[in-house]
Amino acid sequence: MPLESTSAIVLKNFPYGETSKIARFYTRDFGKLSIIGKGIMSSKVFQSSYFEPINCINLNFYYNPKRQLQIFSKAEFNSPLISIKKDMKKLSYGFAIVELIDRTVTGQEPNKDLYLLIENVLKAIDRTSGNLNRIFWYFEIQLLSILGLKPHLSNCPQCNVKLYTAFFSLGYGELMCGKCISGSASKLSAGTLKVIKTLSESNLNSLSSIQCNSMERKEFGHFIKEYLRYHIEGLQDVRSLGVMESILR
Repeated sequence: MPLESTSAIVLKNFPYGETSKIARFYTRDFGKLSIIGKGIMSSKVFQSSYFEPINCINLNFYYNPKRQLQIFSKAEFNSPLISIKKDMKKLSYGFAIVELIDRTVTGQEPNKDLYLLIENVLKAIDRTSGNLNRIFWYFEIQLLSILGLKPHLSNCPQCNVKLYTAFFSLGYGELMCGKCISGSASKLSAGTLKVIKTLSESNLNSLSSIQCNSMERKEFGHFIKEYLRYHIEGLQDVRSLGVMESILR
């Protein structure tokens, strides 16, 4: 098996036997991989810390595309993310990010845009002193865009009328105008719709300029939760999102 190198982000880990550990990674060059670290929990090795969730590392491993489980060789941190690991709020956002990726991404197809989104958002959370919710909202909207699930923000998908306010249809899973909506729906004000548009068009360096009031925050939070759950199977029980919400109340 050839020895490969790539940048990687740890999504989840679990012990295997008494001294080994398996972790799922999202990697820049190989997509999502499961890798076993044989004997890394031994006190003589000092490598198990690399398998902790949220870590951004430079990873070396033995790769066999015919196997579901690859073999760890060595690693080093490419970003220590010290601030995240010392701050409970930041840590809760970090866990929510990696769990969302673990739930939404399957297979080994690499996507460098997705990898860079995860890495850059984690680094932004690590260095910021505020705007945590905006950074996380940005991550959610950009994730949807990369996955091809970006909501219609400019025109109603039914009648093509321009959207100034919108309703999220729980039946169709889309933003629609008031005339086309039927059944259960939640309203998004003009201000909330503007926030979503801005998040979809912004970059991480401009998020501090996004202003929203308490009603818009509440509308956005409800919308993004329902939208993700409609379009991505299995998000009803994402534990880290519940933990994050309880910490931030």
